[in-house]
Amino acid sequence: MPPMITYRTDVRPEAKAIADLYRAAPLNRPVDDLPRIARMFEGSNVVVTAWSGDRLAGILRGWTDGAFDGYICDLAIHPDFQKQGLGAKLLDLAREGKPEVQWVLLASRIAAEYYSHIGWTKIENGWKSPRSK
Repeated sequence: MPPMITYRTDVRPEAKAIADLYRAAPLNRPVDDLPRIARMFEGSNVVVTAWSGDRLAGILRGWTDGAFDGYICDLAIHPDFQKQGLGAKLLDLAREGKPEVQWVLLASRIAAEYYSHIGWTKIENGWKSPRSK
């Protein structure tokens, strides 16, 4: 029987726990710069976590104005918990209660096909200004 997963929107894990999850997932983030990871989460108004007991199994980070636009910045699931629906549940919880918000995200290369599998629509119009660090 798989372990019970609990989902929370009221807790932000420590930067080290987040970096460890990103490393395992793997998600290309500045995992060796814990102050930067902490700042990433301090500046985000959408954080949803998945827990197996006291173990961080998955995390979603994003922003929204709550009225029109939303952006999913990160979605990471530990390999021990992948293919169990955690990613889809984290996305559902982030969007819950915000029917007026259009959500967008940039998929990592390893997850590029995942989002269509759970009902997201690929968009072709978009631009980015890359970070310099």
